[in-house]
Parts: sequence; C-alpha cells; structure tokens
Amino acid sequence: SRRGIAAMGRKRNVESGTKGNDPTCPAGHTLKRRVADGAFECDTCSVDLLEGCCFYGCEPCDYSLCGGCYVKLATGTLEAPQQSQDPAAAGAPQASTIDPDVADLCDHYAIEDRIMLLLNEAMKGRQSTFASDMQGLWEALQTARSPAGLLMAKIRHMKEGTFVGKVEPPPEVARVVKQYRLDDDAKTKLTDFILKRPKTAKEDLHEIERRLENCGKPSAVVMTMIVAIQKGGPLPEMRASAPHRDYGEVRGGGSRPGAGDRDRGGGGGGDG
Repeated sequence: SRRGIAAMGRKRNVESGTKGNDPTCPAGHTLKRRVADGAFECDTCSVDLLEGCCFYGCEPCDYSLCGGCYVKLATGTLEAPQQSQDPAAAGAPQASTIDPDVADLCDHYAIEDRIMLLLNEAMKGRQSTFASDMQGLWEALQTARSPAGLLMAKIRHMKEGTFVGKVEPPPEVARVVKQYRLDDDAKTKLTDFILKRPKTAKEDLHEIERRLENCGKPSAVVMTMIVAIQKGGPLPEMRASAPHRDYGEVRGGGSRPGAGDRDRGGGGGGDG
C-alpha cells in the first residue's frame, strides 16, 4: 500500500529558502544509501527491495525509497499521492480504532504509528487466528535487530497469505525438536518453515534431520539448513563426526581398548 509523503522533501536553506542537496525522510532526516539485509519496501511506489539491493533509507524512521523514487525526490519531481478526505485520517491515529493487543505490541517495541495502523488493518481480517498470530509476533520481535523492519515483513506475509503465527509443531517436527533438543528459536523457525512448504515438507525435514544425526550444534544446523533450502543452493555436506554426547547413540557398548588391561602384566612388584 502507498504511504503518505506530503511531509517529505529536501532540506531547505532557512535563510535563502532554496532546497539543499540531501533528500530527507518525512521527519527531516537525511536519507542514506543502504544495502537491504532483509525484506524492505519502497514507501512511495511499494516496490519490493530485495535482499542485497541498494536503496535509500532512514533507519530511525524505518523509511525507505527505491533508487527511482530517490532520484525523483532529489530532482523535485516526486509527486505526493492524493490525501484522504477523511479528517480522521490526518494526524495521529485515534486510540479507539486500534485494537488494544496491537497497541500494546507496538508500544512495547516503540513501533511508529503508520506501521501500527498497517498491522491493525491486517489483523482485522485474521480474527480466527488473532491470538496465535499476536503471540507469534511477540516471539518473533523479541530477538529482532530491527523490530519495525521485521514487523513490516510480517505484515507483508499476512497480505501474501504466507504468515504463520504461534502454532504447535506437527508431529514429525515435534519428534525432531525433542530428539535433538532444539532451542525455542530453532523450534519456532523450523515449525514456521515446514508449515509454509507443505508440498516439500517431508523432503525438507528429511534433509534437515540427516544433517542433525552427527552434529554437535543441532539448533544452529537447523537455521543454516532453512536458509540453504530457501535459497535453493547446494546444501551443507554431511558430517562424519561422532554424535553429540547428550543425544547420540552409544554404539558398540564396549569399554575403550586396553582400559581393563592396566593391572595385567604390568604390576612389577612380585618376585623381583
């Protein structure tokens, strides 16, 4: 969805009234060239800014512009979208229109009003899964480097129909979680990953579990495998090391070679 940019523009020279050289966000912060390290969207034309591509943004305001819109802004040719005629749409959102659970989440993570409004609108159509969705958002934002950026990505997933809130893992995933003692973060990520890929879920879980059998850091391996499978590149090689002592099977059952022979024939003493 398009976002209001009426307040956006380049800094003006107070004395001369002429525009400066540095385009700014609506709050007046200079936009800086950045490389996308996650899911971003141009706040003017709504084009997706894919991971690894360059864009111009204001990190404190979570404001982003694609290269094309940045050039238009810098040259004074960027047109602001038509503003809503509804007086209530201007200014700060009315407290009565925001769901209390949405407001609580956004207040806790200092999420700005425009993102809170987007989340509130997205959650209106998710009443059947509202509680689990909100719980999933709370857990996801706890470890986020940029809660606002991650929340924007989650809102986009809701619109695309790919968002999964807090759910119990399917039986096969629960078995893997228990057997390899995955931590809560790995459990959540694996459950979310498998539920989003129903057509390949069985194969994906098989490839992941094969690499857990002989590893010492199962939770880290799960994270690595999820990223590798999503990118479609070559998967990490299988490890041939011994299983982790906490959950690996003890094979053979015998003691170490020579461990019981220390008192045999080496006592010395005796008949001198």
